[in-house]
Amino acid sequence: MLGKRIKWFQLLLAVVCVAGVIGFCHNTSKKETVMNQVKTDSQYGDVEIATLVNDGKTFNYAVNYPVFKNKKMDAALKRFAEKEVRQFQKETKDADQEHTKKRNELNIDYEIVHYAKQTAAVVFTEYKYIGGAHGQTVKRTFNFDFSKEAFLSIDDIFKKESDYLQKLSLIAYHELKKNKDIAADDELLKEGTAPAKDNFSRFAVKEDYIEFYFDTYQVAAGYLGEQSIAIKKHLLKDILKEQYIDKAKNKNKIKEQKPKHEVISLPKEETIDPNKKVIALTFDDGPNPATTNQILDSLKKYEGHATFFVLGSRVQYYPETLKRMLKEGNEVGNHSWSHPLLTRLSVKEALKQINDTQDIIEKISGYRPALVRPPYGGINDELRSKLKMDVALWDIDPEDWKDRNKNTIVNRVMSHAADGKTILVHDIYGTSADAADEIIKRLTDQGYQLVTVTQLEEVKKQREAK
Repeated sequence: MLGKRIKWFQLLLAVVCVAGVIGFCHNTSKKETVMNQVKTDSQYGDVEIATLVNDGKTFNYAVNYPVFKNKKMDAALKRFAEKEVRQFQKETKDADQEHTKKRNELNIDYEIVHYAKQTAAVVFTEYKYIGGAHGQTVKRTFNFDFSKEAFLSIDDIFKKESDYLQKLSLIAYHELKKNKDIAADDELLKEGTAPAKDNFSRFAVKEDYIEFYFDTYQVAAGYLGEQSIAIKKHLLKDILKEQYIDKAKNKNKIKEQKPKHEVISLPKEETIDPNKKVIALTFDDGPNPATTNQILDSLKKYEGHATFFVLGSRVQYYPETLKRMLKEGNEVGNHSWSHPLLTRLSVKEALKQINDTQDIIEKISGYRPALVRPPYGGINDELRSKLKMDVALWDIDPEDWKDRNKNTIVNRVMSHAADGKTILVHDIYGTSADAADEIIKRLTDQGYQLVTVTQLEEVKKQREAK
């Protein structure tokens, strides 16, 4: 009898335990699960990653931030993370969940873009969704100076007596304007790059660059997303404080990634007079170091500029020549990867020729051309509509590829030269380079302003507007 009672008691106890477990699981499923996680950064072994995670019914967040084992820096980054969480909780407290099937979300991730003896730079990317059709993504940047034990503002890295905002404004405006889509809204671009501290408050001090980040809608239409420019420090040496230029102190602990948009030269003040004669010299099929540099030397000597339509297959081998073109104020255009007649290819193959060339130019220089010159001038309406670039052809062709004679080339060009014309020459032949030297000299002596294709088009617009 006693044995039966014990068995009944054990059975009852088991039922109660199971019911309790089910009830516990049911109740906890209704609650929000909050976890604090810490792990080691994969790139910098001495940095840890802290994560705040909340998997709630009505909202969830995942916030990551680095721990450098520097008391002051770590405390500030932790406060930043916790503050963003509190703000998110406050904003979602009264959010109406009936009108959306999506849960409110906060996601903050980061990248250590620089970590050296002098400074560390962390860029946070914050995505927030609280109802509505779309979420919002913004950048947050932190620069910490280890010697000062302090975070840096834009005022801290530039010399007080320098008019640094004016210079940054000029550089940012001219660099971003090279993108045809951004240039389409000049008023927004000017406003977003105006010499105001807030426009340049999102920055990172890096090994060789000062990189600036522009939020979506700040300088361009929303669909173009965020923009950034990384300015070489040597271009800012007159206004940047010495401690942020010092190579030993600013050498990154690991190899830094090449910036997406690299600024390698300062914009030059335009001195083109629309009332005087203008002509555009263009050079195809390069670069070729020997001949292209010879032409660049002549342009520099006579203070002229030209447009070089380059091949991707050659650019990959001669990156320094490409950089020199841009550094000295010339324009670079796209002439395909390997010079095929694009119209004999499928649209997909033709676009690959152009896009691969765009990518290699941008990878090397940070500049993405707005102009394309199809090999042999071969283009059709379908391809033109898909390129989303301006097609640049020519008016004068001396056929220098055919008749390799300096005097013949010079005479053919000079006999047809006229205001507003575009001349085609190839910068891969020695005879063409020799002819270009003479052509540049003669055109300059005759009062022509040697301009890029884009500058020529701007002059034509100014004349039409009168």
